[in-house]
Amino acid sequence: MMTNVGMFEEEKIRKQVKFLQAKCRKAGKRIKELEEIEKSHQTMNGKMHSELEIEKKNNTLLREDLQSKDLEIGRMMKKLSKS
Repeated sequence: MMTNVGMFEEEKIRKQVKFLQAKCRKAGKRIKELEEIEKSHQTMNGKMHSELEIEKKNNTLLREDLQSKDLEIGRMMKKLSKS
């Protein structure tokens, strides 16, 4: 036989369990949302790193091209000054 106090305690515990279950479901949904956001950020970050590497290579090529043109201009200036 259960006392009156015990009946109220069980109801209180049931309410707490329902409340916590609802919180867990909500937290689970939020975790899934955050995982999707993280995956999207990782994808964007990977694309940005690829683009950055391409830009670095293009910059290097441009510098090399400018250096070779500067050398050629220097050679031409020497020839003109000798004439």
